[in-house]
Amino acid sequence: MGKNVVVKGAYGEANFGDDALMCTIENFFITNDLSLNVDFCGSSSDYCQRLLRKSGYVDANDNKRTAVDVLIYGGGTQFFLFNSNKGGFYLKLFWKLLTDNPALLVKKVINKFAPPPPVPAKKSVGLGLGLGPFNPENDRIEQVKTLVGQMDLLYVRDDTSLSYCKDWGYEAVNEGADICYSSFLNYDKAVAKNGVDHHNGQKRKKIGVIVRDWRYENGGNAYQDTLLKMVDEQKDAGYEFTFIIFSSLRDVEWKKLITERGYPCLEWDPFKSRIEHFMDKLDAFDGFITARYHGGVMASLLNKPVVCIGIEPKLGILTQQVKGFRLWDMPFRADDLRQAMKVFDEKDFDCSDSVNTLRKKADAMFDSLHQYLCEL
Repeated sequence: MGKNVVVKGAYGEANFGDDALMCTIENFFITNDLSLNVDFCGSSSDYCQRLLRKSGYVDANDNKRTAVDVLIYGGGTQFFLFNSNKGGFYLKLFWKLLTDNPALLVKKVINKFAPPPPVPAKKSVGLGLGLGPFNPENDRIEQVKTLVGQMDLLYVRDDTSLSYCKDWGYEAVNEGADICYSSFLNYDKAVAKNGVDHHNGQKRKKIGVIVRDWRYENGGNAYQDTLLKMVDEQKDAGYEFTFIIFSSLRDVEWKKLITERGYPCLEWDPFKSRIEHFMDKLDAFDGFITARYHGGVMASLLNKPVVCIGIEPKLGILTQQVKGFRLWDMPFRADDLRQAMKVFDEKDFDCSDSVNTLRKKADAMFDSLHQYLCEL
């Protein structure tokens, strides 16, 4: 009988980025046929089983699992701490949860505000993780440090996350890349050339605006008013803006506002669409302004110019990884956005070299995971 593997992430929240992570990881297991019993684990949602082709899906609230052989933290920003200790879905998944009796532990810690209980596991792996930001005054940071330090194999997605691990004294950490940069995304239009020839020398005018509700207390949501004013003003400059919602469950305020004002809108619906179909829709745009990290990742795979909205550090990190991307950062001034949008006028924009570099890192990360699982 094959060993049991559970892949944990922010799955089941109808977020395109996390759904793409889930499907990319499953493609890895299907391609390599490792004779493992693989389940993905996240929020309760029927659509995940629809997106998955062969794997099982487990509700994170299910406490009745026996210990699995390997728990894989499957990409994304699973470990972060903002000022108010509200930092993330996974912050109580400290190392004891990998070995202790989960039923007993749940009785001690769970309350109406508690996250779902963890998956007990003999070993754990971090794959393409983004770490931070971490407020040093947050009293949960030691739990995060301990959990990260207990991982048997750890790959982070950028040098900032790598620096966190080094600062914590963890040397057995590797820099990979975001999971969606790997070949296992299985999207054949990735890294396509779409410069002057694609546009017949014409100005890029069809711009997707990927928005995100921001509830944390670092001022990230201040971009909203300025962005809306710029969208209305720049219509006269020949741009055609379409708002894009990656998660209708999370971006409720933006969705309401877009509907009320009658803006064109494209929305990810995992109950009806698939990853590759939504990527095709994104490919129809000439460029993007994005408040979502994976909006920038997918745009780079499609070789599109991007303005990243710096509501949190990972958007800025992405602009450092992908040559040509622009950052619109706090305090979100209108003049700064106008300047950043000049990227849409660059006829020779091409970020394929950056994407190929990230792809090599992501594929090497999956090669290491393959070797690790073969040696179980």
